[in-house]
Amino acid sequence: MRWIHLLMLPVVLAGLVSVVLAGTGGPSAAAPEDEIVSVLGRSRVGGRDVFVHITFVVPAGRDKQELAEALLAAQGAVPDIESAAFVASGFLWPQFSDASSSNNFVPQYYNRSGQPSDGAATSFRRSQTTWTNVPSSRFTFAYAGSTTRCPSLVDECAGAQAFDGRNDVGWLVLGGCCTLGVTWYGIGPSGHEADMALNTSLPWSTTGGLYDIETVFLHENGHVAGLGHSTSIGAVMNASYQGVRRTLACDDISGISALYPDAGVNPCLATPTPTATLFPGGGLPVPPSLGLPPAFCPPFCLPPVCLPPICIP
Repeated sequence: MRWIHLLMLPVVLAGLVSVVLAGTGGPSAAAPEDEIVSVLGRSRVGGRDVFVHITFVVPAGRDKQELAEALLAAQGAVPDIESAAFVASGFLWPQFSDASSSNNFVPQYYNRSGQPSDGAATSFRRSQTTWTNVPSSRFTFAYAGSTTRCPSLVDECAGAQAFDGRNDVGWLVLGGCCTLGVTWYGIGPSGHEADMALNTSLPWSTTGGLYDIETVFLHENGHVAGLGHSTSIGAVMNASYQGVRRTLACDDISGISALYPDAGVNPCLATPTPTATLFPGGGLPVPPSLGLPPAFCPPFCLPPVCLPPICIP
C-alpha cells in the first residue's frame, strides 16, 4: 500500500495521463483491452528539481518502455527510479500542524472556462468533499470560489511557469499525446501551492463514461493532498485508471489519515459493536423461554480440544 509520497524537492508534478496512439495520434477513446500503466520521471523547472509522474494507456502491440520514455521526453523529463518517490513521509501542507486552527484547509479556485459541462464543477466540488469527510484525517479542502486565472504552474499557460501563491484548477488543451490531466504542486516563495488542469480535448463524462471527471479529480486531489500511488487494487490512488471510482477505499483512507491524523475513528479500523451482551463465563445469553439460568454457559469440549464456554440455546 505504498501511498505516501515524499518529494522534498521544491516542485512536484503528478499527472494522470491517458494515451491512445491510434489514427492521427490525437485524442481517442481507449480500447477495453489497452493496458493502463504509469511512469515516473525527473526534470528541472526554473532551476528546481521536478518529478514528473504520468499514467498512460499502452495500446495493444506497443512497447511499454519505449512509449513511457517518449511521454517523459515530451514533458522534458528522463526516467527515474520508481521507488524513489515512495518513502517514509509525505509532501505535507504545514497549516494542519501549526499552532493555529483557523487555517486548517487547502483553498482551491476553479476556472470554468473550457469545462465540458456545468456538471464538471459539481464533480470537482464532490472530489473535495470526499477527501475532506474522512473522519480520521484533519485534511480539508475548501472551495475558494471561481477564477479566470490560468493555473500558473501548468506549462500550457501563457508565459513562464511560476508560483503565484494560489491553488488553481482549470481546463486547457494540454500538450503531449492525449494527456488526461496534470497536477503540479510544490513549495514556492510564498509557500505550498498546487495547480491542476484537465484536457479539454477528451470525451469527458459526468455519468460514468470512459473518462469520468469526478474519478480523475478525486485521484488528482489525492496527489494535491500529498499522497503518491497505492499498490492496492481498488484504491482511488492506484496508478491504474480502472473505471469509475468516486469513493475512497480503505487504503486511501489510511493514507490520508497517516499524513494528517485526527482523533476521529478510521472506519476501516473500527471494532464492530457486539450484537449480544456477554454473560459471566463468556457465553451468550440464553433465551428466557428455555427456563435456564442466564449464566448457564458450560464449556464445549471435543477431546482433546475445549472451546470457550458457550451458552446452551
